[in-house]
Amino acid sequence: MSARETLELLKAALAMAVVDGKISGHERALLKALAAKAGVGDASLTAMIDLAGNEPARHDDLFASAIKEPEKAMQLLVASANLDGHISDEERNLLVDISFALGISSQRFGEIFQSGMAAAKRVVRSKRLKDDNPSP
Repeated sequence: MSARETLELLKAALAMAVVDGKISGHERALLKALAAKAGVGDASLTAMIDLAGNEPARHDDLFASAIKEPEKAMQLLVASANLDGHISDEERNLLVDISFALGISSQRFGEIFQSGMAAAKRVVRSKRLKDDNPSP
């Protein structure tokens, strides 16, 4: 994925992270990782988070550019939405809107949704294992 595509994915993940009014530690870690891949510094990421959180109407703007791999992006967004262990109604509605905007059918979205949920569970389980068994 190119830096530009990663930046677009970062913006989409950011909108997903702030839609429920709070950013979990897992969501913040994902945003930081995507920001690093896109070449976005900590100060810029903080400004982006503040702007997205203060102006919910801008969420649609965050998805304005097309992503070349919409299904992969959608799976990552579903996984990032579920990293805090719950997908709120607002997050679910936003995911549906994003999938529609990306041209993903509702049937395919259902499949991607299940795959993203499973991916989030694997990430959380892996993190718990690492936390329970820190390296010396």
